[in-house]
Amino acid sequence: MIWKTKIPYKVNCFTWLLAKETVLTHENLNKRGVHLCSRCFLCEEQGETINHLFLHCKWTTQLWQMFTNMREITWVKPGRIKEVLKCWNRDGNAGRKEERWKMVPSCIWWTVWLERNQRCHEGKQSNIQRFKLKCLALYYFWCKQVVLDSSEVISTNIDWL
Repeated sequence: MIWKTKIPYKVNCFTWLLAKETVLTHENLNKRGVHLCSRCFLCEEQGETINHLFLHCKWTTQLWQMFTNMREITWVKPGRIKEVLKCWNRDGNAGRKEERWKMVPSCIWWTVWLERNQRCHEGKQSNIQRFKLKCLALYYFWCKQVVLDSSEVISTNIDWL
């Protein structure tokens, strides 16, 4: 699923690194000998692990819920990135155009990574509404580049979900 999704190549590579659990979160930096006091930059409540940051953080959970609620599906989030990649299309595609749906996990993960890095390296942070809007805007932009007719607007794309 990673390499067949029509998203920017660097995001495909990032998704692949996530699936291999090698993205440089505090957890992985500690394993490499760079000892940091680990905390999630989004919720500031738990240690920064790949599975917490990209799946279970309360900020990230809101992005997952945003997409599943728009699609009106009930989805039990798996515990690991690889499991998400295996089940995402199966659980949410329901006979619709799958190209847009395949983009959602990478869109969420890329949005989370950008926000995390903005907080970590620049000391800037978005509120939850802006965070969600960034994710939706990125999703729309990717769909516009790949799938959408030039006459479609964002509401048509969001309605598709």
